Amino acid sequence: MVAEMTASTGRRTATSLALLCALVPAGVAAVCVVNTADAAHDGGVARVLGIHPTPWRVLDPMAGLLLAALPLGTLAARAALGGALVVGAAGVALYSVVTCLLGLCAETQRLRFIVAAIATCTALVAGPWQLEAACVGGSVTGAFVILLAVGLTARACAKTGEGPWAAAIAALGLCMGQEPLACASSLGGCAVLVGASPSGRRALAALWKDRKRWVFGSLIAGLLPFLLALSRTLAAGPSVPRALGSGWNGEGGALGVSSLTTFGRAEIGIVLGALAISGIALGMLVRSARPLTTALSALIAIGLVCGSVGAPLGPARFGSPLLVAYAAACALGAVAMQAAVRAVARMGVPFARMSAAMIVVLEAALPMAAADDSLVRCRTHSADSVAVWNDTAFGFLPPKSVVFVSDRVVFERAAVARAQGSLRGDLIVLPAFGQGPGGWRPFARDAALVPLWRDLALSGLPTEASLSSLASVLPLAMAYDAKWGRAIGRHLVPLALFDGFEPEPRGASDRRRAFDVYAASRKRLAAALADGEPELAAATIVLLRARALLMADLAGDRDLAEQAARDVNAFEPRR
Repeated sequence: MVAEMTASTGRRTATSLALLCALVPAGVAAVCVVNTADAAHDGGVARVLGIHPTPWRVLDPMAGLLLAALPLGTLAARAALGGALVVGAAGVALYSVVTCLLGLCAETQRLRFIVAAIATCTALVAGPWQLEAACVGGSVTGAFVILLAVGLTARACAKTGEGPWAAAIAALGLCMGQEPLACASSLGGCAVLVGASPSGRRALAALWKDRKRWVFGSLIAGLLPFLLALSRTLAAGPSVPRALGSGWNGEGGALGVSSLTTFGRAEIGIVLGALAISGIALGMLVRSARPLTTALSALIAIGLVCGSVGAPLGPARFGSPLLVAYAAACALGAVAMQAAVRAVARMGVPFARMSAAMIVVLEAALPMAAADDSLVRCRTHSADSVAVWNDTAFGFLPPKSVVFVSDRVVFERAAVARAQGSLRGDLIVLPAFGQGPGGWRPFARDAALVPLWRDLALSGLPTEASLSSLASVLPLAMAYDAKWGRAIGRHLVPLALFDGFEPEPRGASDRRRAFDVYAASRKRLAAALADGEPELAAATIVLLRARALLMADLAGDRDLAEQAARDVNAFEPRR
């Protein structure tokens, strides 16, 4: 009877703490969600909202649709809230792995559940996880499926039957379709886990011998979302090599940490590093805990290798293998934390158990400090720089302007700004590059756009006549492209970043006066981007280089051409 009551109490404690591990990270991420995210996540916004479809990270759009129907904030903010749900699910997955590891190291009544909850919350409320969870298309989805695959594999190694293996193999298929580096992390961790577990090796060997088709069926079921995303991407126009070669190693943005040493010092720190190393040593001493300890150690090593070959290392983006490596370090650190509490509690001195309880309280300060750091980071994000860029690029355009964009980076930036509710609703943004099946839809908004639509459909290039016809009805802004010819360039007059297209050609004096009018706005933008947001600086350079090329081609004023070149240099990265 006492044993049954003790087991029931342990189950209730485990369930309550698992719920806590889901709610705390999800709540912190929901608080950190903003309507206007940093520009480093522009690629994620474009991918999740269907602006730029890619075959990789197909689960991110699914997560973004979870709360899309709620009347909260912008479409991008609702998509980011889906990341909060994913990080909550990752909390449950990580908690189960840590609880299993601590139970293998030492059987305790409640301590392992409490320490597992502390370690899980420490990992998932920390800056790397929260930065990705609070933004659209973050890496938490890939990190979750990696943890899920490892957790299900550990469960399959401990149990008999085909059901656990089916779930584990399907989860591996999801990781393989998420992105190549997530595939490497999950396959490496699961392979090490199975290889270090005699029961797991025997079960998998028997399964492979008798049920090969069943194994392949489970794997294909996990790969099905990737295959659907690949077909959708190919239908949009790009070839298979181009689709698979784009973004295979994650979306790092223009700003990245230069070395693993910098990442370790900035994100892991001495305390967590020492706890993880101690946990590895203690876990390897226990025979039953050795396979899972080895697998978690492998996840850390694979994550660091992925960081060295191109996975984002921060501070703006973090790849999913790096998030998993951080979580694995916290899981191994839990082994050292539990051992310290048990060692103090067993001392034959007065107040030993009270001292052990105090150590647990001190360990509980780790997730609190991590959550505080994450909230500070989300409060200091660079939405101000994004707002200044949007105002400089689009704020000076006349009402109901048509913005004709020939560069994919700038077009993606405009589309993301619209999704985040920071682009004026009266502007019509038109792409000048190749279109997919539904890409001509924006040209159907106004009859004045039909001549330009016809030229692009027939030759892929605008003509002076179609642009002049459009500019005589609606204000037209664009950036110069050399292949359009000087005849079109003579109609352009500088604005802040874009150039306005006039129905009639203009002279050098008109361009000189217009150039001086917006000089102050460009200086303000350069000051706002001086210490960050290199993605915005890259988009600015694209537009200003087009202007410098225009001034050089027209050769109407050497001073004006030199000033345009100096504007470009003002946004170049600081060496």
